[in-house]
Amino acid sequence: MKNLKKISLALFSIIALFSCVKDDVEDFKSGSHIVGFKRTSSSYIYTSADVNPVQISEPIDLIGGEDGTPSGSNITIQFAVDASSTAIQGTDYTINATGNQVTIPANSDFVLLPITVNPSALPGNQPKTIKINLTQISTGNAVVSNAKKQITITIAKCESALEGDYSLVVTRIDNGDVYNYSTETITSTGTIGEYVTSSTAEFGDMSLGALDDLTLDGAPRNGFIFNDVCQTIVVPEQNLGDYYTNLVFGNPDEENEVVLDPLGNVVTITMTYTVERAAGNRKYKAVYTKL
Repeated sequence: MKNLKKISLALFSIIALFSCVKDDVEDFKSGSHIVGFKRTSSSYIYTSADVNPVQISEPIDLIGGEDGTPSGSNITIQFAVDASSTAIQGTDYTINATGNQVTIPANSDFVLLPITVNPSALPGNQPKTIKINLTQISTGNAVVSNAKKQITITIAKCESALEGDYSLVVTRIDNGDVYNYSTETITSTGTIGEYVTSSTAEFGDMSLGALDDLTLDGAPRNGFIFNDVCQTIVVPEQNLGDYYTNLVFGNPDEENEVVLDPLGNVVTITMTYTVERAAGNRKYKAVYTKL
């Protein structure tokens, strides 16, 4: 990609690479106000030291509609816990919202759905899920986004220690291209079970094997955030490099696991994720081997 920047078609190439995919998206600039969860999945990991209830919050956003400005009146949103949830309401968690509804105040663009998690009730190394559906809007000129109407919240009690240096092999699944990184550093974000990589697909430190470096174009990082949920890897939806409109998200039905040795030390981490591209989404399998 760097060579392309040196020729007259550079601008076109960059736009084609980093532009957001527009197929099958909702029209957020006209018609009804549209509301939905800010994210469709999230994970919260606790340890045996966490014995007190913990407050978490999931944002419900005014995504768009009308002329893109907040509503001049309150938008009340009703929700329901999906029957496929494995966490037990009232034991593992409590939703702190009266009447199973929350309200986006007039002239605001979000509301927080408050949930209290009880880590002491969670079994060790057995993740549980809370699935919440947005079901109805009481305000006349507002609708729920079909793509953002459900969130899956994973809560678990398990230990995690994945930070460190790895060798990395990334395979682009659709065409077999392979990217080898001599050293890939995984860093803890400071939240239990949450980490950030040093690269995404072919983007990273070019001295270590990457084809391009997103930070040279203004991105704050090359890597992406992921969660270790009791040795299962979860890659939440996020922007490429925390900068571009291209989304990066995990493929939960693919291989996403941590392999430990008999002493509990990390041997390998495998994860499968997708990067949105203008020419079509690209899926990658990444295998990290601890150095």
